[in-house]
Amino acid sequence: MAKAKQQKSSKPKKQPRQVEKKKKQEGKHCDLSQFRAQLDSLGLKIIQVTADGNCFFRSLADQLEGNEDEHSKYRSMVVQYIVKNREMFEPFIEDDVPFEDYCKTMDDDGTWAGNMELQAASLVTRSNICIHRSMSPRWYIRNFEDARTRMIHLSYHDGEHYNSVRSKEDACGGPAKPVVIEADAKVSAASKQAKATEGKSKNRSDKCDVDAGAVKVVMSGSCCGDAEKAEQVLVQVNGDVDAAIEFLVAEQGMESLTENGSETASAAMESAEQLREEMNETTNEESSSCSNTEAVLAKCSLQTDEKIPRNKSCPCGSKKKYKSCCGTAAGRSSVKPLVSQTVESKKGRKNMRRGTSNEVEANALDVGALCI
Repeated sequence: MAKAKQQKSSKPKKQPRQVEKKKKQEGKHCDLSQFRAQLDSLGLKIIQVTADGNCFFRSLADQLEGNEDEHSKYRSMVVQYIVKNREMFEPFIEDDVPFEDYCKTMDDDGTWAGNMELQAASLVTRSNICIHRSMSPRWYIRNFEDARTRMIHLSYHDGEHYNSVRSKEDACGGPAKPVVIEADAKVSAASKQAKATEGKSKNRSDKCDVDAGAVKVVMSGSCCGDAEKAEQVLVQVNGDVDAAIEFLVAEQGMESLTENGSETASAAMESAEQLREEMNETTNEESSSCSNTEAVLAKCSLQTDEKIPRNKSCPCGSKKKYKSCCGTAAGRSSVKPLVSQTVESKKGRKNMRRGTSNEVEANALDVGALCI
């Protein structure tokens, strides 16, 4: 006996959009007790908005106006900003969707917002955004460094729904009141302090690079009578006194070989080596260029800013008269733009000892928040 065919239900099938909306509406009824307790410890509360595909823009409207029904206005603002800044956003559109099609779909009521819309919303409203997640670090979108910039607080639920987050004392009668999370404020302050300290250290270092005392030491150690040339070399090697002396001595040694023979060059090199040994004895490995300068000046008896009689013994230690040694044209030649590889390697070792600003900031990071 043949089975009777099952009759088709006369009930119309739900369209994909209707099914999608139902899922979103169900999402807002999930258990929020744990999430609420997490926010309560920060003095915050969740303000639920309608889950109809417009939840991000509804939450945005609640934060900025206190009225989630203004969501369409903020959707339009965000989409128009993306269209006007196509070169900024187009590379991040997924699945090879044409830019025009993407923007047209995003402008439709009920279309979900993604990370690109969060960035655009931050930029077009000139606000930073903090996104709270259950049992996870907070996400921060910081496009503006000014401390007076408004911070929008949202909660993100199960990867499919946004709600607005306000202070527990907020009566919700208008735009959200400012929220300060003490732990994050301390992290931000520590980061700014580290950057400020780094900037001051750099300024002090820059001043040492062209310090008059350092120029004198370089002139004495290299037997160079041209202060301007010594200063130029110091700037080129970032204030490294040893490297500047080494470069000038090598340069003068080459010229002396052709004009006065190898004896003068050897004596100059020997004198410079002796000066460097004195500098190493008076300063440890962690001393800066400024401290090197002060220590050497205390011991150095050569004052090149005073005029040396032509018939006096040359202060470089060559046992020759000044007029036939460092008083010649060889001691006044211009600086060559090329610095030896030895100088560059010294700079690299110093930079490794100094450390970087990223290391300072890493020590101040808090696991309670992330910046995206």
